[in-house]
Amino acid sequence: MNLRQANGGVLLSVLLLATAFSGCGASGGSTTAGSGGQLSAAGNTSTGGDPGASGGDTSDPSTSVNTGGTPATASGSNSPAGGANATGGKVATGGAPTTGGRTGTGGAPVIRCNSDVTVSGCTPGQLTQTGTLNGPYQTYNATIGSKQYFLQVNEWGSSSTQTMSYGGSYFFKMTQQQANMPTDNKPAGYPSMFIGANSNHTTSNSGLPKQVSALGKVLTTWNWADNGTAADSVNNVFNAAYDVWFSTNGAEAAASGPSGGYLMVWYYTQGCQPVGSLTEAGHLVAGMPGCWNVWTGTNNGKPVISYQHQGQLSSFGFDLNLFIQDALKNYPTYMNSTWYLTNIFTGFEIWKGGVNLESTSFCAEVN
Repeated sequence: MNLRQANGGVLLSVLLLATAFSGCGASGGSTTAGSGGQLSAAGNTSTGGDPGASGGDTSDPSTSVNTGGTPATASGSNSPAGGANATGGKVATGGAPTTGGRTGTGGAPVIRCNSDVTVSGCTPGQLTQTGTLNGPYQTYNATIGSKQYFLQVNEWGSSSTQTMSYGGSYFFKMTQQQANMPTDNKPAGYPSMFIGANSNHTTSNSGLPKQVSALGKVLTTWNWADNGTAADSVNNVFNAAYDVWFSTNGAEAAASGPSGGYLMVWYYTQGCQPVGSLTEAGHLVAGMPGCWNVWTGTNNGKPVISYQHQGQLSSFGFDLNLFIQDALKNYPTYMNSTWYLTNIFTGFEIWKGGVNLESTSFCAEVN
C-alpha cells in the first residue's frame, strides 16, 4: 500500500498507487508368417542275409543235397513321411483407429470496448517560464493562461536524487531519478502538478472545492511522453496517472491527504498496479471510449477507486465527471455525492528509473 505522509507544511501527494486432444492411430499387430516344419529323413535300408554263408552238408551227396540257406531278403524300412507343413502365423489386423479429441472452444469472448465514442477536454496553454526543481520537495506555482498550476517534485518515499525541469516544450520532465524501490511497496514519490488546495498550497481560479452533487463538466486534458522508458521494462517501473482527491467538508487547504477518498485514472502502468484488488476487468464507462479495469481498496483507511485503461494512453482529453458519476452508480462504497472535489493531480508514480518521463501539457476546468 502506498502512503502519503505529512512533513511539516510540505506537500506529500499520495500514491495510489483450449486445449485440443490430438488422436493418434493404434499401431498394427505383428505381421511375420510362421516358418514350415522341418522334413524328417527317410529310415535306413536293411541289408539281405550274409552272402558268405555256405550251402548245406554234402557228406552224402548220393542221398541228400542240402540247399543253401534261404536268402533272407529284408525289405527296407518304411520311409517316414515328411513333417506336416506349418502354416504361417495369422496376420494381425491393425488397431482400431482412435478418433480425434473434441475441438477446444475459444477463451472468454472479447469485450467490445467503446470504440465509437469520442470525447474532448480542455485546451492546454504553454508554460513559458523555465527552471529546475530538486527533490524531495521543491515546488513551483506556475501561471498558465488565467489559471495557476502547482508543480512539485514530491519525493515522499525516498531520499535518493530526483530532479525535474519545467517550461518550454513541456510542463515538466524527469532529468534525474536514482531511487530503486521494491515494487510491492510505496514508490519513490509522485512528481506531479495539480489544481486545488492541500498542504498549505493553493492555486487560484481552480473552481475548487465543489460538491460532487453540484458538478457539471470537469473538462481535463493531459498529454505525456515516455521517451523510451516504456521500451525498457527492466530498468523502469512507473505509472502515468491522475490522482483526484475528495473531502467530506469542503476546502482542506492544510491537509496532506483527503478526508473523503481518492479516484485515480491510470493512462499507463509498467511493473506496478493500483492499490487494492481488481474488482472488474474491461468495464465500460458511459460516454467514455475504451475499456477500463476497475481496482478498489483503501489507503490510510480512505476508499480508493482506480480506473486503469487497457493499453497505453498518451494524449487524452475527457470529462472527469464521467468517471465520478460511474463510481457513484456502480461502486457507491468508493464515492459519495456529498463529498467535495478538492484536488486534481497528474504525474508519475515512480519506483525505479523514469528518467525522461515528460508531462507534455495539462489543463483542468471545473464547472
